[in-house]
Amino acid sequence: MQWLGLYFPDLPLDVFWSGETDTPLAVTRRRKGRDIIDRCNVSARQQGIRPGMPLNAALVLYPGLHLHERDAKGEQQRLEAIAAWAWNYSSRISFDPLLLLLEVGGSAKLFGGIDILLERLCTDTRAPVAVEYHALAPSPGAAALLARLRPGCRVGATRELREALGDIPLAQLTRDARLLNLMQGIGLSSLGDALDLPRPELARRVGQEALRLLDRLLGRAPDPRPLWQPPARFHQSLLLLAEIGQAPALQFPARRLVEALCAFLHSRDAAVQQLHWRFLHRDAPPSQLDQGMLTPSNQAGHLLELFRQHLENLQLPEAVVEMELRVDAWQAADKIHGDLFAPARHEDQGFLERLRARLGEDSVRGLQGRPDHRPEKRWRYRDPLPAREDTPCREVFSPGETGVPLWLLPRPRRLRQRNGQPWHEDCLQLRAFSRRIETGWWDGEDVARDYYRARNPAGQELWVYRDRRSGHWYLQGVFE
Repeated sequence: MQWLGLYFPDLPLDVFWSGETDTPLAVTRRRKGRDIIDRCNVSARQQGIRPGMPLNAALVLYPGLHLHERDAKGEQQRLEAIAAWAWNYSSRISFDPLLLLLEVGGSAKLFGGIDILLERLCTDTRAPVAVEYHALAPSPGAAALLARLRPGCRVGATRELREALGDIPLAQLTRDARLLNLMQGIGLSSLGDALDLPRPELARRVGQEALRLLDRLLGRAPDPRPLWQPPARFHQSLLLLAEIGQAPALQFPARRLVEALCAFLHSRDAAVQQLHWRFLHRDAPPSQLDQGMLTPSNQAGHLLELFRQHLENLQLPEAVVEMELRVDAWQAADKIHGDLFAPARHEDQGFLERLRARLGEDSVRGLQGRPDHRPEKRWRYRDPLPAREDTPCREVFSPGETGVPLWLLPRPRRLRQRNGQPWHEDCLQLRAFSRRIETGWWDGEDVARDYYRARNPAGQELWVYRDRRSGHWYLQGVFE
């Protein structure tokens, strides 16, 4: 087995989106009853702030320092987002603090060897974060230690582990203070010192637990670890370092959530058609934004462009402090590109989706014919672009057909009558009988109509009908 350790030392900082890379930022933790600086970015280091520095001393150096406590939940969520991307390279993934462990021995052949796999993994532009610290070893424990302390190290065989781990401090073996004190009490300071002692003598002095830890590290004993399984749904949140009061500015932090979503989708060869955004405020109820698409997609650029269009119509009650992205359903990505001679539709599709995002989904719709002789029921609204599995519906009659006008009223308008003749601005002259319709008995909206082509004194051609049951006349449409 070959385990690849991916270490992300700046993950506690990466949890918080600062918006600007030159904003001095630090995360704190509590040690021995006082707050200290745990991590700080480059801008904070330029102000003289260093990890391990007391918080009060850091604020004296730079009072405007942006501070956050370490967010264990956010770090785990961020690690899972990286794991969703890493699922493309291995189906056996485990977690360590700030670290991912991937068993790549089984998947190396799929990529043409371990060298090609590592090259593709480290240069993958879809990665949520840059992969800088990594190490390869036959055991997961060794891969984790080497990724943290000797990044870039590659150990191919178990027999080489002893030499690679020899100079690593003994404190990296375990967090058990009692065991460490016992081992350091007999003069051991590194893993090499512990491995040089005869096994019976080491067990007699410090107990069997030290041997078990060393055997797992060297691959001599099993090192069972819970394996991560990708969740069925995508749900991530992002806490903003600075509040955002203008809706268009939300597209910049949204990129991180969309890229995490795309990593989630690509690992499953899937696509999504509906995104649910939620924006949290300090003193106002959360704002909602549902982002729908005509066809499923898993491209970050496309999803972000549509999100930007939606933001133009979003009204925020107050500044946003946190944002969430949720996807409840996804489907297999469509790999079929259509017939060879079929016209390409992706440009039209992109234009229509941008138009719907700007104007609203109900403002841009398509029409589909229905098999019904009643003119007002012979069509229905549908998505502007039909899905590939949809089959066209046979028309009962087409617009412009003889005796049928192109323009129909939304609903028939009842006409006045004088001496039994229909009036519309004046007495109508019935020119020709068009058709008789008797249908709809099965749905409770049955009709019995005689249609005529009529003309008013102004020369306008109208399509009217007489209800054969009530005797009333109605205007249905207008000819060009």
